[in-house]
Amino acid sequence: MSSASWAGIRPAPTTSPAAGTPEQAWQRANEARLHRNAQRWTDSEEETLFSEEWSGHFIVVTREAQHLTLWLMDSEAAQTDWVQSALDLRDPLRIQTSYVQAMFLSLLWQPAPRHVFLGGLGGGCLATVLHHYLPRTNFVCVELAPPMVAAATQFFGFQPDNRLSVTLDDARAFLDRYEERYDLLLLDIFCDHGSTPRHVTEPGFFALCRRRMHGDGLLTMNLGNNSPVFAEVLHTLCELFATVYACRGRGSTTVLFATDQLPLSPLTLVNGAIDLQNRHDFRFPLEPWTARLKQLHPPRPHASGQPRVPFSF
Repeated sequence: MSSASWAGIRPAPTTSPAAGTPEQAWQRANEARLHRNAQRWTDSEEETLFSEEWSGHFIVVTREAQHLTLWLMDSEAAQTDWVQSALDLRDPLRIQTSYVQAMFLSLLWQPAPRHVFLGGLGGGCLATVLHHYLPRTNFVCVELAPPMVAAATQFFGFQPDNRLSVTLDDARAFLDRYEERYDLLLLDIFCDHGSTPRHVTEPGFFALCRRRMHGDGLLTMNLGNNSPVFAEVLHTLCELFATVYACRGRGSTTVLFATDQLPLSPLTLVNGAIDLQNRHDFRFPLEPWTARLKQLHPPRPHASGQPRVPFSF
């Protein structure tokens, strides 16, 4: 690849029969590594651990008590309340931000993906936790800002290996350049104040994403509720994909899910979330998020048999 890439090699885990499978042994070692990394910053007395300017923004890592926060601040703005990533130093595998928890609903449609694309790294929390719980999955991360990669690896425990790579590039340019296909495309691309770059909200970009997905693949996107293109993105996804869902987060964003699979019944969604929780023992409850899922396309009918308006929230 012409883009800058990082990839480390994870040594093959060794285990005795009593220690479980090689994947379980690796997960124990990986969790221990994440706790060691967290302990470094638990013991720190600094409140601002990292600050670097990039393309009109400041990328900043702060520590408050037992939490790290990653910010992408507009250099012209006095302050921001938009968090890029958050880490609980006492439990690095527990997803802190609500919309990232909601993005784990992607596994309802793809419970055992082989190839996953992540556009936008932030602190790498989504990639790190998925990488931990899905030890047979390969992950490709694409991030435009070099300081973001530096912050994720130094502070948030993000560690590339032979299953997890990160490339410095624009997500749209990367997908246009390389023709690999994925089971999951996870897009978490936004700047300060929740703004998503226009070129990754256009119909042409979503058509490109669809070409890069396997036939039963899933596109998942985090989008600010106040984005001026929110309705346009919903309309485009419903035009391109057979099935579209939305999950309103507890903050200022909505997670969108688009696939050519058939819609799932409410009972299937709940049972699938319970099964995933039992199988992986996530550090946050997944099943309650299914109650926030809304099927946008095809619109589900009212009890009267009349279809609902697709974009009603």
